[in-house]
Amino acid sequence: MAKWIDYNEYERQALIANAASAKHIDPVAVEKDWWVTAVLYAVFHSSIKDYALFKGGTSLSKAWNIISRFSEDVDIALDRTYYLDVKHWRCAACANNTQIRNLREKSQDFLFGEYKDELSRMLVEMGLDMVEVVDENEMRLRQDIFETVSHDKDPSVLYVRYPSIFSTKKQYALPVVKIEISCLSMREPYEVKPVFSLVEQINSSMFGESVDDDFSQEIKTVSPARTFLEKAFLLAEEFMKDSPRTSRMSRHLYDMEKLSHTKYMSMALADHNLYMQIVRHRKKYYHLGYVDYDKILPDTIDFVPPARVIDSFRSDYNEMTGSFIYEESSPDFDSLLQRIAAIRELFRKQ
Repeated sequence: MAKWIDYNEYERQALIANAASAKHIDPVAVEKDWWVTAVLYAVFHSSIKDYALFKGGTSLSKAWNIISRFSEDVDIALDRTYYLDVKHWRCAACANNTQIRNLREKSQDFLFGEYKDELSRMLVEMGLDMVEVVDENEMRLRQDIFETVSHDKDPSVLYVRYPSIFSTKKQYALPVVKIEISCLSMREPYEVKPVFSLVEQINSSMFGESVDDDFSQEIKTVSPARTFLEKAFLLAEEFMKDSPRTSRMSRHLYDMEKLSHTKYMSMALADHNLYMQIVRHRKKYYHLGYVDYDKILPDTIDFVPPARVIDSFRSDYNEMTGSFIYEESSPDFDSLLQRIAAIRELFRKQ
């Protein structure tokens, strides 16, 4: 058993350099992947472990090996039966809008308080006492943003700040692991998948023995078919805003394009029941005021970036592909857009 953080600085840099060279990515991305792996280990050894599912884009790279971009953050679906079975909260039944709102508020209080403290203790017990866990409100204060997040916001966001051995200002590789934990996710189909760091993956092959396996584990991970649909819905909903987000959003286009070359896109588009189940779930539990949920149905959905954000998406994508996609021939932005438009037509044929 071994872990990267216990080596001296020269050895740590060498192990990262090996992985960065093999994957053709920035060393700072390899370092961040290690911290994502450590945070996942902490989450799946904490009190919520039996009710948590690993989901989102990072799961596509770390667990499913479908996409070739580095691990950026951690998305967790926390089954609300945790709050029913363990916390005994009546509101977790989500029988009406009042209960849904109350669950969001109580979940945020729990995650920003009791669970944040537990996660901090877990990381210390793992030998990572140099990190700091802060919630979204604390992070906003440090950025001189004095307005707190909505009390009923879901997912709730925690941040693990770690000391980097590198210096970077790139948004995709700041020394912070973002953890999004949703209390309102569906009971999603999943498989148990192995998760390990890039440092371990590359160097263990080079040296013929494990060099960083302390935080390797097998965890419950959401099906890529559902992730594919979720990304399509997320983008389509975002583009209904007057001012859509663009920073760190092009990754969803890249992920969809990669998934389109797997069986999971066909599975997702063929499963009309799953499609409509997700639409109904999003409408009931999130019901965003700016979203027309009829427009995310197959014959009207549109997740192609509109003209008003194309330049911003292009810049965001170019930054990501510059250092954090580890495939030799990732599509250029115009080719990516053409492929996304073609995927949209496949939706509309369903």
